[in-house]
Amino acid sequence: MSKVSIIKCENYEKNVVFEALKKACDSSDFPNIEGKSVLIKPNILSDSNVDKAITTNPEVLRSMINYVKAKKPKSIIVGDSPALHKSGMTPTNSGIYQVCEEEGVEWVNFLKGSFKVKLPIINKKITLTDTLNDIDVLISLPKFKTHELMIVTGALKNQFGLVPGFHKSPQHVKYPNKDNFAKMICGIHTQAKVGFALMDAVIGMEGAGPGNGTPRQVGVLIASNDLLAVDVAQATIMGHSPLDIPIIKCAILNQLTDTRKLDDIEYTDINPNDMIISDYKRIVKNKKSENGQRATPTFIPEKCILCRKCVEVCPASALSVVDKKIELDKSKCVMCYCCHEVCPAKAIEIRK
Repeated sequence: MSKVSIIKCENYEKNVVFEALKKACDSSDFPNIEGKSVLIKPNILSDSNVDKAITTNPEVLRSMINYVKAKKPKSIIVGDSPALHKSGMTPTNSGIYQVCEEEGVEWVNFLKGSFKVKLPIINKKITLTDTLNDIDVLISLPKFKTHELMIVTGALKNQFGLVPGFHKSPQHVKYPNKDNFAKMICGIHTQAKVGFALMDAVIGMEGAGPGNGTPRQVGVLIASNDLLAVDVAQATIMGHSPLDIPIIKCAILNQLTDTRKLDDIEYTDINPNDMIISDYKRIVKNKKSENGQRATPTFIPEKCILCRKCVEVCPASALSVVDKKIELDKSKCVMCYCCHEVCPAKAIEIRK
């Protein structure tokens, strides 16, 4: 039986967050980390302003650092690899780097080294940051958000950030089918040394997530040592049937955690079925074009700022700049929506 704690947390005031986080961790089997090397991994899709609800809020990170310190670990480091990860990147726009400095913990660069490993479930190799070789346990801090391709992004998918830099986007070419992409995510989880997850759901994201949606008050923290159970709680609150989420379905079919069926989850505080947000703007299913395939991205020239981030991240080399406009080669597009995720100007939409 996996324990999940859902605790009310209405805002990001330092003391409010810490008290809610402590209660959530204490009631959901937080692991013994005394004498261990700990990596705390927030969700940094892009180093964006905290008000956009794209990243884990820095006060949630601060509270977790202080909670972990009290457990007497050998060391604490913090790190992640955004979708567009350049050497020397520090997450200052989101406030995450400042919290690391203020709390005296090291921000680590996931680009400093890497190794390849063959993943179970998908049975193919992938490149991961060698920071994993320096730690005993990972604590994941995902963000409560929608996702245009995978319906939701959550605790399990947060470990995709262990794939450093531009090694991430090519995975969408390798696994263009969402079910195979889910297998890859579940495979990474088996290598990630994850001991616990606490989801920042104080203010989540609805609509066109994970990077271009709208902030939405949810008002809770969700915690468990079973990341699949955290994702089930998130999906339920959003109004989904959890087994409709590809990563959740894959994790249960492959017995990834102690949750083998939805009844295996014990909610120690709030039950997610009691706080379903009926009008949450969720991704019901992947949008289809007229030929029945997933819809290709639509580019809105009048909003485009020509930052070229979409061109840089595209794993299929389907984008280029022509006459000061982004041009899409639909014959190359794999409908991974990486361009949509990284666009800072909301100039890319996924339409029917």
